[in-house]
Amino acid sequence: MRRATAKSAIFAALFGLAAAACNDTTSPTQKPTTSLGVLTSNLTITTTTTGASLDPDGYTITLDLLQSQSAATNGSVTFNNVLAGPHVVAISGVAGNCTVSGGTTQTVLVPLGGSAQVAFTITCTSTAPTTGNLTVSTSTTGSNLDPDGYTATVDGGASQVVGTNGSITFSGLPAGSHTVVLSGVAANCTVSGGNSRTVNVPSGGTASASFSITCAATPPPSGNLTVTTNTTGSNLDPDGYTATVDGAASQPITDNGTVTFSGLAAGSHTVVLSGVAANCTVSGGTSQTVNVPSGGTASASFAISCAATSTNGSLTVTTSTTGSNLDPDGYTVVVDNGAASQPIPDNGSVTFTGPAGDHTVGLSGVAANCTVSGANPRTITVPAGGTTSTTFAVTCAAASTTGNLTVTTGTTGSNLDPDGYTATVDGAASQPITDNGTVTFSGLSAGSHTVALSGIAGNCSVSGSNPQTVTVPSGGTASASFAISCAAISTNGSLTVTTSTTGSNLDPDGYTVVVDNGAASQPIPDNGSVTFTGPAGDHTVGLSGVAANCTVSGANPRTVTVPAGGTTSTTFAVTCAAQPTGGEVIGKGQVGTGSPTPGNNVQTFDFDVRADLSGRFTGTDYSDLHPGGVPATLTTDHASDPATGFTAYRNSSTACSDPTRGVEVDAIGREDTGGLVNYTMAVCDNGPANSGQDFWSVFIPSENFGRSGNVTSGDIVKM
Repeated sequence: MRRATAKSAIFAALFGLAAAACNDTTSPTQKPTTSLGVLTSNLTITTTTTGASLDPDGYTITLDLLQSQSAATNGSVTFNNVLAGPHVVAISGVAGNCTVSGGTTQTVLVPLGGSAQVAFTITCTSTAPTTGNLTVSTSTTGSNLDPDGYTATVDGGASQVVGTNGSITFSGLPAGSHTVVLSGVAANCTVSGGNSRTVNVPSGGTASASFSITCAATPPPSGNLTVTTNTTGSNLDPDGYTATVDGAASQPITDNGTVTFSGLAAGSHTVVLSGVAANCTVSGGTSQTVNVPSGGTASASFAISCAATSTNGSLTVTTSTTGSNLDPDGYTVVVDNGAASQPIPDNGSVTFTGPAGDHTVGLSGVAANCTVSGANPRTITVPAGGTTSTTFAVTCAAASTTGNLTVTTGTTGSNLDPDGYTATVDGAASQPITDNGTVTFSGLSAGSHTVALSGIAGNCSVSGSNPQTVTVPSGGTASASFAISCAAISTNGSLTVTTSTTGSNLDPDGYTVVVDNGAASQPIPDNGSVTFTGPAGDHTVGLSGVAANCTVSGANPRTVTVPAGGTTSTTFAVTCAAQPTGGEVIGKGQVGTGSPTPGNNVQTFDFDVRADLSGRFTGTDYSDLHPGGVPATLTTDHASDPATGFTAYRNSSTACSDPTRGVEVDAIGREDTGGLVNYTMAVCDNGPANSGQDFWSVFIPSENFGRSGNVTSGDIVKM
């Protein structure tokens, strides 16, 4: 629209001037006498610009809408050979902050043979910003630096937090003088030059204010903690207890006594009372959290009540093995001809608790090159309410030379065993073997060995002896062959499962019978029966959902052979003890050395499980990598994944040298692949955090998969 208006003005001016020239009456009869050479002249246009923020690229001068030239903000341009007469000059390209006095077009009369001038006056207003920025920086040196940094405040208004060594920026401040104050400075720190600065913020720029702070070392605040015990009842703990602060400093304390921990850092501390006899209970639990005041003394009191001890006692069995080629898998301690047993390492201890009196104790599983000194088995008298011990001294000679054993299977008939068999040597080393295959056991000690073939389907039978006795030659290879014939499976069979539960606090919701790892299942009451019908052959039968206070006698799960066209049965005998009043085990750490990164033989765990079967568990195996290099995980958290949960909590574990320091948990967990599996976790709280004495293990029966070891980093705490 502006250009159309300018054209109109120019045309109007041109026609007006032409009319004026034609109507000139001063010399109506005069004829021009000048030559054509003086019909043109020069036209000079001048620009004068004042103010601020002048137009950076100047202007454009246009003559009669036909010719244009660029002009500086303060300068001039000349149009040559302009015909004499009226002309219109326009200025354009004027910045928005600038105004042309009298308008952007002017009309000028160019004389014959002379020159004309046009002047444009332009005034510009400032476009410069009226604000700026302020950067505040801190540099702190010394000791005990201010833990939460400082606060910078401008003109008593806007504030920002700044680190001990950092910087912040206040943007959009009005240009001019401002006051910056640094506050929140710790008492042991001093600001060089004071905590206030006056700074001039430039328009469109950034000013800075620096504060240099020096902090002096401060002595750590400390106080004392007094621990008191008050024990009542019968059969008080004969050796008192141990009070431990924060899993580190410990002091013995009598049944009714007081000890003081001095010079503790002021703040929160955890006090744990340990070494409490099995017949004694600590009111409120064995752990307390206490706040130690600076310069003062806090106290923690434990009230312990002890019940009269039963007629039971404890027996600790120790092994001491010397010599060469020690037994690689340790031994088994057997009490009363198998009434109780525990594995034991070559040099270690296990403890049994049971009725006082005479008991037969033997060491089995002793390697052929090792000899037990003294009677084995032997008779030990266990005192009522007390503890006795016995030590088996074992000497191992250098192992004889070794050889190999090759086991071969040849299977004929119909309906061959779909999953093959298992070959086992001396009841220890095992390998899977196909229906018609060969496996080799290497490095067996020279001499006589027993080879057994197991996992044989119900419709198959082994011709000849099973197991077989084979002599392995030194440096050579012996062989054992098994011929198996399988009959056609014609019909199904039936399996009846019965439960017989005795004791106290029977499982309120009964159990679940699980066949073949979940292929079939049925609920069953504490005392009742259910029947399954299916293919004849070997089947795995397990009882799940057993309460923590109940124990299944015998194998669980167990293998039962269902006859074709017939019926078989199995009975699970369950004994339930009085429900414990409570219990909890907490752990976080790792098994294995090195960092928990994919490919390292490291397993990490994080759990908190209670006797009421609530809690959570997460385990990661960095040595078991899934596609993409992702480590395997196993998680139980009923709150976030209702399909998972804990099914049993046992307040001791035979995996521990002192079973009372252990806990075993049965659970259903979800693997990172999405599948659900049953597993058992066993832990031992054998020492303080990072001592390397705690023990952790997990086993998944359906996968025959397990991991275990001493805790190399972290801690397990049995509450």
